[in-house]
Amino acid sequence: MQNYCLDDGARLKEATSSSSEAPTIISHPSGTDSETFQQDIKFCETADGIRLAYSVIGRGPVLVRVLGHFTHLEMEWEWPDLRHLWERLAERFTVVRYDGRGIGLSEKYSEDFTEDTRQLDLDAVLKTIDARDVNLFGISEGGWTSAAYAAKHPERVKRLILYGAYCRGAAARPDYDLEEDQAMITLIRKGWGRDTPAFRQVFTSAFFQADADPKLLAHFNEMQRASADPETAARYWESIHSRGDGSEIFRKISIPTLVIHCQDDMAVNADEGRLLAATVPGARLVLLPSGTHYFPTDTNVINRVVGAIERFVDE
Repeated sequence: MQNYCLDDGARLKEATSSSSEAPTIISHPSGTDSETFQQDIKFCETADGIRLAYSVIGRGPVLVRVLGHFTHLEMEWEWPDLRHLWERLAERFTVVRYDGRGIGLSEKYSEDFTEDTRQLDLDAVLKTIDARDVNLFGISEGGWTSAAYAAKHPERVKRLILYGAYCRGAAARPDYDLEEDQAMITLIRKGWGRDTPAFRQVFTSAFFQADADPKLLAHFNEMQRASADPETAARYWESIHSRGDGSEIFRKISIPTLVIHCQDDMAVNADEGRLLAATVPGARLVLLPSGTHYFPTDTNVINRVVGAIERFVDE
């Protein structure tokens, strides 16, 4: 058995784990007011010839956001609550974000999404910015992509930060429902591109709590539609939900790793965050008293996340 604590030191219920090494629990201070940054969007090309959109803001050590689904560099930046995290991080880091192939501002893509295509996208961005000793910030399903890259290229990645991530794909979790998953894919194909947000709200409700700003939810709903056409969104959903048990990938990570997970995450249960932290050798775990799965938009949670990352990097 392993004991876990919240980032403020409060006790949390015990959780079981298959690993013999417990992750270190760290806390962090709150942040400061953010500066104003202007986003500059550029393009690069993958080894298989796909043009990707990426942006760079800030100064300091390079921090690369890795996230494939529901991204749109422009629309993320248009809404203050969605860009606040990046502005705060840019006070300390050179923050790099990109839209994967077929998503957001990147080139349309009609073929299969695979772990290899996600690796090609990340590799293209890193080679374009010519960064050394980067910090990878893998959010949600992007945590898998980041971990796989770090395990294969430990000489290129200095630290790994995983937010709302998992080492056990949806298909390998005990509560997985194949029929429900297929229904969601059908829902995407039928309703993703419609003017009414009712279909997309099904997904939004798993990313933000019910008391979130209605205008933020409306913006996120529209960002989903803009991020990809229905067929692309469905194919991407299928590709990430076919993931099984990736523990072997995560056990190969040999660089310092920080796992941040929200205690009430509605999309990826906090137990998956605990399991992830227990699987990565020497990983540190921060559990936040929040339910946000997508990158945080609440100022208090943002300060906690930024503080955790800064402290982790300083060590």
